[in-house]
Amino acid sequence: MSIDFKQPMTAYEFIAILLSSLALLIPIVRWFYDRYIKKLKINFLPSGMITLYHNKSGSYLNLGGVYEAKNKSTTIREISAKVIRLSDSAVLPLIWSSFPSPVYRKIAGNIETSFETAHPFKVEAETLVPAFIEFANKAGNIDGTSNEILYPLLNASSPILSQPGLPIIEIDRRVKALPEFGEAKLNLCDLFFWKPGKYQLTITAVHTSGSFDKTYEFDLTDDESKFIKGNIDNLLVAHIAEQYKLFLPMRTITKAYKEKV
Repeated sequence: MSIDFKQPMTAYEFIAILLSSLALLIPIVRWFYDRYIKKLKINFLPSGMITLYHNKSGSYLNLGGVYEAKNKSTTIREISAKVIRLSDSAVLPLIWSSFPSPVYRKIAGNIETSFETAHPFKVEAETLVPAFIEFANKAGNIDGTSNEILYPLLNASSPILSQPGLPIIEIDRRVKALPEFGEAKLNLCDLFFWKPGKYQLTITAVHTSGSFDKTYEFDLTDDESKFIKGNIDNLLVAHIAEQYKLFLPMRTITKAYKEKV
């Protein structure tokens, strides 16, 4: 069929061409809007409490919540945290380490949970993704540092532990009387971060389009600080407990925390 361009376009033909053009343009305009105009909005909504730890791995924390993405999907590539002790501006740098399961199970009378190594995860647009995160100390090999501090004590304790028939109470007394015990305790106390006072916690999430921060506040009482610091005493006699197959639980502190305004 030939087209006669000399004939004027009818209204029907004009509307048909206009609608066809719009049908082609709308996906392009939508793609351009989604890609360059519509902005990603991402947020972290905390749930429950924050849990503070101190053990052979130093001072660190665990917290849970959900990540919310609006307008666009994104991938959370890394999550870090920085805790500032406001009394002296000391900083505890942390990086995500694992995803502990929020569901506990009981095995042989013991409460256990599973852990998954921290990894990037996707948050689809207009959805919530739960994330329970255990952070680790970012400032070097704290486990290795603790082992170096404890090694002289373990070495000095060996002759005491090897004496046959010596009651565990006497072993405990003799080990605690060693000069290496006092020196190790002083050095382990230097690694302890959770002193009484006010703290500021900033969580930084790196995602596909950049990063965002959320800042929270919490405080520790003198009794709470002393309670969790008691783990140092357990670390100093852990080798005795291990030889006698005794279980020494590590204490934790669970705290409410609020967003800083």
